[in-house]
Amino acid sequence: MDEDRARCHGGHLELGGPSGGRGADLISALPDDVIILVLVRLCSACAAVRTGILSHRWRGLWTRLPDLIFRDVVPGSLLTALSSLRTGGVSPSLIDILVPKVHDKVSPRAGPRSSLRRRQTANYVSSLLRAAARLSPSALRFNHPQYIDKPYVNVDLSAYFGRATSIEVQAPFLFFPDPWSELPALQSLSLSGCGVGLAALVPLCPRLRVLRLAKAFLGDADIVVCSPLLEELIVDNTKAISSSTGRVHVKAPMLKRLTMFFRTRGDLSVSFSAPVLERASWWCLYSGATVGLDVWGLIAARLETQDSDGHGEDIHHVHVLCLHMFATHPVTYRDKELGFATEIKKHMIKDFSGLEVYLTTPDHVFGAFLLRLLVINRIRTTTRTLKIILQRSEMKDRCTPLVNCSCDEPKDWRTQTISLTTLEKVEIKGFEGQDHEFDFLKLIFRCATMLKIVTLELSEGFTPDDDQCTKLHNIFMAFPSVECSFDHSPGSMYEIPSCAPK
Repeated sequence: MDEDRARCHGGHLELGGPSGGRGADLISALPDDVIILVLVRLCSACAAVRTGILSHRWRGLWTRLPDLIFRDVVPGSLLTALSSLRTGGVSPSLIDILVPKVHDKVSPRAGPRSSLRRRQTANYVSSLLRAAARLSPSALRFNHPQYIDKPYVNVDLSAYFGRATSIEVQAPFLFFPDPWSELPALQSLSLSGCGVGLAALVPLCPRLRVLRLAKAFLGDADIVVCSPLLEELIVDNTKAISSSTGRVHVKAPMLKRLTMFFRTRGDLSVSFSAPVLERASWWCLYSGATVGLDVWGLIAARLETQDSDGHGEDIHHVHVLCLHMFATHPVTYRDKELGFATEIKKHMIKDFSGLEVYLTTPDHVFGAFLLRLLVINRIRTTTRTLKIILQRSEMKDRCTPLVNCSCDEPKDWRTQTISLTTLEKVEIKGFEGQDHEFDFLKLIFRCATMLKIVTLELSEGFTPDDDQCTKLHNIFMAFPSVECSFDHSPGSMYEIPSCAPK
């Protein structure tokens, strides 16, 4: 009875033997393929090595694992383990390495000893990658979270991992120079924190389908991607705050998903061809007062893909162009209307139907600027939904009717008429009932003959008086076919009486 209980609870190493005698070592008797299946379930090469204490037959079987996963193994032991693996057999499907982070960050001013440590770290990183490359894995994941100020470690991917189909590297000190040869099998490349020259690397990856660069340092600051099979592209250049992208050139006939974030000083050149693009997130930040119109400077331009308000199969993608503008004073951008329109067109990488304009203003008149924006041909003929977000600035030099400001020029903007035949929905957030806001609202009703919905959201803390409510009521009543509403109190939407279509 005691022996049976012990056997059931693992009290004996002799599993399955007859009672009263020393049983057979069933662990050692397991076929190699079964043992390897058990080791695979551990998801750790280190844990697989430790199972060698169970039986002598288990020792060394970890070297036959299809996935070699090393977590928080000190570099010396890791290099020994990789170097002990034999080549010439079946190559591993994956080598996954996470180097433990050392909390005593090396300072570049810490003297010769620290410089020596940095060189040693760079050497062992190169040694680790060479040892991993010697095994010709199908996929590599290498994560080295420790930052090394200098020197950067140059890694020629084509020399190391010519057989790999997937490479994922996260290391803030690695730089990938121009490769010497092709990476013929590579289909997915993800680099985080690394430096890379895209123009030279991408053409040498003929089968590349996924390219992800997060917080990347681009060799020449230009973003050049020409790839016949690429389906997903992510380029996040936010880490290089001081860099300025002067050129974006993308030619990817199979590209379906795009995420791009970069900075420019306004001397931007864009060439973009991706005819089957489905989802996009395009962010361009402008540094300095370099691009604008009148008093309005361009801070950022975006093109985003959003999901429509459908259900089930009715949901489809909607592309929205977003412009972030800031009213500068006393800087003006006179005589640059054509240049501003040209700059905006650079970000129209995909046909869009929505336009969002974020205006940060110390009470500047915005109707004249928006009229000149809406008259841009591609905006005028494609915009179905218009959203204006008014963000009030607390600047000291606030614009008042007594100030001779160019924001209200040309003076006849209130009486002009443009054809907005595609515009169906208008939403204004931050409405405060100023006279020029009513003038712009009238202009929209007059020019948008197909308008269906107008929504006003009042600025926080603003409550319209009776005169302002009367003005809104009269404007809305003049267009009974348009469904009109405004946010009369926090969290509530009220219809203006008798203005909704019957």
